[in-house]
Amino acid sequence: MAAADPLTLPHAAPNASDSGRPRLVLIDLLRGAAIVAMVVYHTAFDLYADRLIATDIIDDIGWKALARSTAGTFLMLVGVGLVLATRSGFQPARYFRRLGFIAVGAALVSLATWWFDPATFVFFGILHEIAVASVLALPFLMAPSAVVIVVAAAVVALPFYYASPFFDTPALWWVGLSTANPATVDYVPVFPWFGLVLAGIVLGRLALRYQAAIARFQPRNRLARGLAFGGRHALLIYLVHQPLIVGALSVAMLVLPPPSKELQRARFIGQCSAACGTPGSDAGYCSALCGCMFDGLWGTDLYTVKSFADMTEEQRTRWNGLIDACEPAK
Repeated sequence: MAAADPLTLPHAAPNASDSGRPRLVLIDLLRGAAIVAMVVYHTAFDLYADRLIATDIIDDIGWKALARSTAGTFLMLVGVGLVLATRSGFQPARYFRRLGFIAVGAALVSLATWWFDPATFVFFGILHEIAVASVLALPFLMAPSAVVIVVAAAVVALPFYYASPFFDTPALWWVGLSTANPATVDYVPVFPWFGLVLAGIVLGRLALRYQAAIARFQPRNRLARGLAFGGRHALLIYLVHQPLIVGALSVAMLVLPPPSKELQRARFIGQCSAACGTPGSDAGYCSALCGCMFDGLWGTDLYTVKSFADMTEEQRTRWNGLIDACEPAK
């Protein structure tokens, strides 16, 4: 008989809901901490989108790291959760009920973002990835850990080494192997992010091995208890936090003075310079071009237009003329 994989526990004891075992509150706390990080990031993103702060949340390395580490934490905890939820065996009713909630949540996110901005709506964000990954991960719940680790590493690494025009069609953008990223405010494709769900399966098996020790952890203060509570209601918080943030900022913008011209100039130049990137250009070139563009746009209807696609033909003509006038001599 082949030796058993020490991390594979397909017949482990049932979970707390059907055997009285204590809930692993540490998992809830970690998920709650990720929820807080997500709310912080989205608040900063909305402040940036409303031109209330100059920091480029999209391209700043620190904010990028926060966004990706937060998404990665959620996805690894999905793998952990699948292991814990099936430790007494696969329970179809419970599994499909959870999957249904997530799928409905993903659909609501797509519908809401399409309503507000069809050009960049969320067609495959974190909830879409969790729903698809929850299905793709099922065979790996019974696979040896060595196999899961190898596949996880391959899924994470593949998009860094391979992309194909075959995946450029919108119907295949969810795969993550296209030659260019689509325009969307939340994009979490299968490659490489599914690899983190697989990594979570391995971590979940470790959690089962040491579940007695992990179960002894209990939050001792209000902050920890609050994080654990948030972790137990992560999906609900995810669905309601953005409307609450947007609503709060809308009210604040009615009563607070608008950001100064200097702040908006700094924010515009930072974003414009990051997108400048013309061949042979340098920081001085982009700074001069973007500063001139701001001066020409300030106070006009062009300054409030979100994207080139939203412009009228007359506005596009003026925009292109301003670029020609502002472009420094090389």
